[in-house]
Amino acid sequence: MIFWIASYPKSGNTWLRALITNYLWPNNSNQFESLKYIEIFPQKKFFEGLVDENIIKNDRFEIFKHFVAAQDKINLNNEFNILKTHSAAVSVKNNPFTNPNNSCGAVYIVRDPRSVAVSHSYHHKYNFEKSTSNILNDRTVAFNDKLYMEARLSWKVNYVSWKKINMPKIIIKYEDLHNDTFNKFLEVLKFINQFKKIEIDENKVNEVIEKCSFSKLSENEKKIGFKEKKGEKNFFRKGLVDEWKTVLKKDLVEKIEKECGEEMRELKYL
Repeated sequence: MIFWIASYPKSGNTWLRALITNYLWPNNSNQFESLKYIEIFPQKKFFEGLVDENIIKNDRFEIFKHFVAAQDKINLNNEFNILKTHSAAVSVKNNPFTNPNNSCGAVYIVRDPRSVAVSHSYHHKYNFEKSTSNILNDRTVAFNDKLYMEARLSWKVNYVSWKKINMPKIIIKYEDLHNDTFNKFLEVLKFINQFKKIEIDENKVNEVIEKCSFSKLSENEKKIGFKEKKGEKNFFRKGLVDEWKTVLKKDLVEKIEKECGEEMRELKYL
């Protein structure tokens, strides 16, 4: 069965993946090598033999018809498959993102949308206005392997879709993971343990947290690079909680708070 590590982009998904993979698969030369054990969905390899790429080129939305079949294929290994996604958990043209036969649970990591707007801007080399517009746009999409669409939608729709999805889940705030990494990471591991029995070793938790600290990930990225980087700035740039307070213009802050106010109050961002 598939277990999802889901989030809106630039919300801490990759950091959480690094923590999980380095805990479950520790014998790797660096923190980034372990990330291969949690692959992104959707991507080309999962759809091979299911759909002709020429069809997708003619109609980018065609891929959504094959999401469930691709997950059926993944689950043929009869293993516990952890996957990363930035897709909203929605149906696109009546094609669901997943179904109960394929998915057993999820961790959703959510971050203050004002911080997401800032981090998103540096990641894509967008100005803050464009970045803010993107995270508030209910039609925002992205492509993996050039053709395989993620329906990311807006920060709000993405969060609400995973909050409401009918499967066992926990929602972790990036800010809590940042400020209390030990207890929040331990919570994630204990939740995973409900689906796949793993060793819960608090000493090992501390070791992995030290190994995957933001400063060490950033330092290693400077030394060896990181393939998920897009802009000029490091993927692991700062990881701050409230950077938006010093860089985001008042009108953009107000725009985000107006559009996402209900959810931000629910999450105690307001």
